[in-house]
Amino acid sequence: MMKTITLRLLITVLSLIGFTINSDAQFGGGDANITAYSFAEQTGDATITVPIMSQNGKVEIEVTYGTNLDGLVATFTLDENATADVSGTAQESGVTPNNFVDGVALVYTVTADDGTTTQDWDIIVSIAAASSENDFLDYNLPNQIGDESISTFNHTVDVTVASGTDVTALVADFVLSNDATTNISGTEQTSGSTANDFTNPVTYTNVAQNGNEQDWVITVTISTEPSTEAKITAYSFAEQTGNATITDPVYSGANGTIDIEVAYGTDVIALVSSFELSYGASAAIAGADQISGSTANDFTNSVTYTVTAEDGSTTVDWDVNVSIAQNTENNILAYSFAEQTGDATIDATNHTVAIEVANGTDVTTLVATFSLSGDASANISGSNQESNVTANDFTNPVTYTIVAQNGDEQDWIVTVNIATGISKQLSNIAEIYPNPANDFIIFRNFVSANSEDIQIIDITGKLIKQVSILNNIQSVDISDLKSGIYFIKYENTTRKLIKK
Repeated sequence: MMKTITLRLLITVLSLIGFTINSDAQFGGGDANITAYSFAEQTGDATITVPIMSQNGKVEIEVTYGTNLDGLVATFTLDENATADVSGTAQESGVTPNNFVDGVALVYTVTADDGTTTQDWDIIVSIAAASSENDFLDYNLPNQIGDESISTFNHTVDVTVASGTDVTALVADFVLSNDATTNISGTEQTSGSTANDFTNPVTYTNVAQNGNEQDWVITVTISTEPSTEAKITAYSFAEQTGNATITDPVYSGANGTIDIEVAYGTDVIALVSSFELSYGASAAIAGADQISGSTANDFTNSVTYTVTAEDGSTTVDWDVNVSIAQNTENNILAYSFAEQTGDATIDATNHTVAIEVANGTDVTTLVATFSLSGDASANISGSNQESNVTANDFTNPVTYTIVAQNGDEQDWIVTVNIATGISKQLSNIAEIYPNPANDFIIFRNFVSANSEDIQIIDITGKLIKQVSILNNIQSVDISDLKSGIYFIKYENTTRKLIKK
């Protein structure tokens, strides 16, 4: 196969009133304020008190029980262009650690934008007391019928399970008070994992964060009748953006509803759902049996499941409504002009497009062809832009506002450069041909009074070959070069040429 080396000629010429605010609030007055302050470990918003007269400002904030105050990292906001330090150590929000002492002030010195105005701020961190709560907040068993009954007064939980349920090794799903633990006769219990025999009432010992203990008695009753429950208790898609909202029927005979959103671009014509029903119940759509994780349905419109209870006669209809999330992307994916000399450079991080057009192009009425993120639109100063239709003046950089389907906006700056041309006079002075070349190239009119060095470099800038031009017309062997693009560099006291 014959190799091709392409050459192209280019020319290059060498406050005084104190008050208390929420930590998320912004306020005026002074230039050396802390306007927001938080920790990942906080129990609630900080209280920020603006200094009165010559007093220090104050930030009071509580962190959760057990937090290690050594090396705690704060996230904070200051007045515009202000800086903060602690005993001379510069503070960077979200980065700089400090050793705090419970209830003891750590002083931030905030310096205003002018570099001279300063204000000291007392940061007082307190550790929350350990919780004394040791309740069951939720408790569920497999084959459960109806809601459990939780009595925080008697410390009991009563659960009914379906007829025929083997209660000798049931695994409970439960929720305890925050940071509480539970055990049965000293054996730690883990929600969704630990099995127990509920033939007789079982006593759990719940231990609060502060160590307080409380016994809870769980009583399981096995129903003697088939279940009449016909609920969809869980519903999901692999494509969902969040949990489904399941709403029970508001009255007997009404439909239950399930609302669920799937990701942008999801084809809802053949979606497969995973679902859970009341014990012993079954589901059908228009008489077609539904199998969780297997049966596909078209959810373009609302779909109605008929759930039949274990008793075989009680039914409840459930309407499933699937919505498609709007696209949040607002990118320029492709951009071109008929007059371009090469592909546009699209920077999705800095939201810029750089593109070069041929020498002599009139950039005052250029028409761009572009593609955007799905369902996004583009405008320039409010004027709608249509790919391959709308003309614009690109004498200076042009700002496109790309609007995502969900309304999120992003500005993109498009910069058009005009390729440097070769004047007729210079073309007559210095020529390289043929272009493209195969085995040799000819240099014409490169010689001056003295011999000149010509450098052949590759696209990485590596010097491949250097030759001296001694004649007005001189052939140079390039048969040893690999196919590709090379640059010819020629420079003397009057001009510098780079030929591609």
